[in-house]
Amino acid sequence: MGFGQHQSFYLRPQWLYKGLTEIKSDARFFYNDTHFEQLGLGKNMAKSAKYWLFSTGLMEEKRQSGKTEHHLTSLGELVDKYDKYIQHPVTKSILHYILASDPKIATSWYWFFNVFKESIFDKAILIETLEIWIGHTLEKSVSSNSLKRDIDCLIQMYGPNNLSSTPEDVIKSPFEELGLVSNTVKGTYKKTPLDTVFKFEVLFITFLIYIERNELTEVSLDELIDGENLWGRIFNLSRSEIVNCLEEMQKRYPIIFTRTNRLDVVRITDTTNYLDYMERFFENEVVL
Repeated sequence: MGFGQHQSFYLRPQWLYKGLTEIKSDARFFYNDTHFEQLGLGKNMAKSAKYWLFSTGLMEEKRQSGKTEHHLTSLGELVDKYDKYIQHPVTKSILHYILASDPKIATSWYWFFNVFKESIFDKAILIETLEIWIGHTLEKSVSSNSLKRDIDCLIQMYGPNNLSSTPEDVIKSPFEELGLVSNTVKGTYKKTPLDTVFKFEVLFITFLIYIERNELTEVSLDELIDGENLWGRIFNLSRSEIVNCLEEMQKRYPIIFTRTNRLDVVRITDTTNYLDYMERFFENEVVL
């Protein structure tokens, strides 16, 4: 399980761009003594950038000739090719999905989107509930300070109006624009549905990721609504929103939405790899 590895810095899109650029030319870049200077960051910020590259699935670690190296994943290569500045809503949504569906490297994020079911909350409720879940789930405890840093970072990444006294912190997280967390009153937040005109594309791609990971060809409607790493949890979508999306999506995508008295099921009719679909999508998109 991974807690507090972000060094209290939320994700900045330019960190991903800089990191992708550097490790393409030097697989040992993050082991260079001056790597943080080349990134134009402090040492802790550079550690954070490295963490976000891993946790969003853009970079992986490999052993080559007895040394540890960093390489772009297939997703990292695709993002570097088509949207290296992390500007497109589909890119942002998929990176969010990768991050929030990994309980090992980003445990608090996984917990918030998959386990925590309250729709309105404040930071104190989040920390208290996360501590209880950890006590029931993990064999060892996690410090309250680490959990507080995780919750602070998560809210900064997804909540609106991320303002700070430093120029670096005025820059928005790419995930803020997904609209998944909103303010209600001061200090209180609310989970809100994914907000993008590319919702169908995002849902189809993440459906492909899910069935590839789990070697499935169909998923029940109930799972899509309330299953971990699926639409209802990861994107804060209600049953009616998901049903409406499915009814439209089956007209455009290789899926069949079958409704019966006993079980409503979504089946895939084409074994398209999610990366292949993303590449075809971006080939027809203009990304600045």
